[in-house]
This record gives sequence, C-alpha cells and structure tokens, in this order.
Amino acid sequence: MKSHINRKVFFSMMVGIAVAVVAALLGAAAEIIGLLGWICAGLTFLFWAWVRYWRADAHTTRAIAREEGKARRVVDALIVGATVVSLVAVVFGLLRSQQTDVVGTLSGVLALVSVVVSWALINTVYAFKLARLYYHDEEHEFTFEQRQDPTYSDFAFVSFMVGMTYTFDAKLSSTEMRRVAFGYSLLAYAFGTFVIAVALNLVTSLGQSG
Repeated sequence: MKSHINRKVFFSMMVGIAVAVVAALLGAAAEIIGLLGWICAGLTFLFWAWVRYWRADAHTTRAIAREEGKARRVVDALIVGATVVSLVAVVFGLLRSQQTDVVGTLSGVLALVSVVVSWALINTVYAFKLARLYYHDEEHEFTFEQRQDPTYSDFAFVSFMVGMTYTFDAKLSSTEMRRVAFGYSLLAYAFGTFVIAVALNLVTSLGQSG
C-alpha cells in the first residue's frame, strides 16, 4: 500500500511539473507557471483519490484505513506541507494581478483556483485522517449518529463540513480527537479567510481592468 500511495503522489507531482515545463517553454510568466503546475498536480491527486475512495463501502473503508497506517501519515504531511507552501505562489499571483493586463487578470484567476484546489486537498487529507482515527481500533474516538459503519463519503462529509462551517458534525470522545478537530478547524478557518481575500482581490482587479 505504501508504494501504491507513493506512486500516486509521485505521478501527481510529475503531472504538475510537466505542465509547468510546458508553460515555461511557451513563455508564460513565472507566477502563471507555478500556479498552473500546482493546480494540475492537485487536481490529479484529487481525481485519483475520490475515484478510488468515494464508492468504497464500510468494509472496504475499514480495510484501507487500517492498512494504510503510517505510510498514509507521511504522505498526508507532505501534501499539507506542499499545500501551505503553494500559498506563496498564490501571493505572487495576487501581486501580479494588480497590473491591469491579460497576464495580471489570468494570475488572479489562477490564484483563486489554486486556493480552492488547496482547500480541497486539505479537506481530503483530513477525510482520510478521520477514517484512520475511526478505524484504528474498536474504541472509536468519535461517533456518527447512524447504525451503519461510516464510509469514506461520510468522512468526506464531515471533513468538508468543517472546511465550510468550521464545525465538527460528529460526537468527539477523546482528547486526541478534540485536538485534531481543533487544529483542523483553525486550518480550515485560515484557508476560508484566504479564499475570501483572494476572491475580493480578483473582483477588485477585474473591476479596475474593466
């Protein structure tokens, strides 16, 4: 499983690098190159992740969550780290968007898309993390108000709900889980604020260029 996960992350990175190289060869601005590369890498990983996990039943979800273990934790840490670092490219894109030309407008649009992709990646990573925490053993650290065992789609619902409302739609039953939920809520709030800031900046830039 470890090699399978690593291959998918590596493939997503290669897609992003390939797109960035093509953009560079075509003479694109540095800000656009970085944003395009990150967007394509992120979308590739998101596509793979949810095509594979979305339709998984409870039995499959439990098996995958338990099997992934520490290998998934390392990959998740790398993804979260890369996502946070990618915000640097977004900042440069926003600075470039202040110039009222085609490149500036495109930089602003790509900056907004990049932040949304980063937000989706963070929520996806935490959906997988919640699945691991839940199925780590039989003493679940949080519970759902349902009789059936949860699937990855349930964990995605909780994760993206936190990403949108900063509230945890499950009953927490351990100190560790409350710490995870607290840290995740803070990160989700930071990304939500950043999305709003980027959107407002883009609207302002488009208004000035118009």
